[in-house]
Amino acid sequence: MTPQLGRWAARGAAAFCLGFAGFQVALALGAPFGKMAWGGASPAVLPDGLKAASAGAAVYLALAALAMLVRAGDLGARLPRRPVWWINLLLAVQLGLNTLANLAAQGDVERYVMGAASAVGCLLCVAALSARAGPAAG
Repeated sequence: MTPQLGRWAARGAAAFCLGFAGFQVALALGAPFGKMAWGGASPAVLPDGLKAASAGAAVYLALAALAMLVRAGDLGARLPRRPVWWINLLLAVQLGLNTLANLAAQGDVERYVMGAASAVGCLLCVAALSARAGPAAG
């Protein structure tokens, strides 16, 4: 895979993380999508504990998106690259495990829709591992 393709994969992973951060914010604010998250066994509107967990997940995903933009070379030109590569790897592994958890979920929506979505995020993160460590070319 070319480093340029890796950069675009990192950008795609950042967009993925931001999209799911928005989903988690919606859950934290009471959107009725609880069957699509946290194992699929929750009511439509999450209980307070899971709303707090969704808020935390939103922060985590927003930070992961920033790290992926650094990985792509779009932000943080002066930041060290090696720690961001490890964050990229950690996110790929986490999304791989998340895919397995989604596939084992009780609800069909979480199993098939969210499972497929997290698999795409995982693949983007794996592809982003080849991004060249440096600022993006103009």
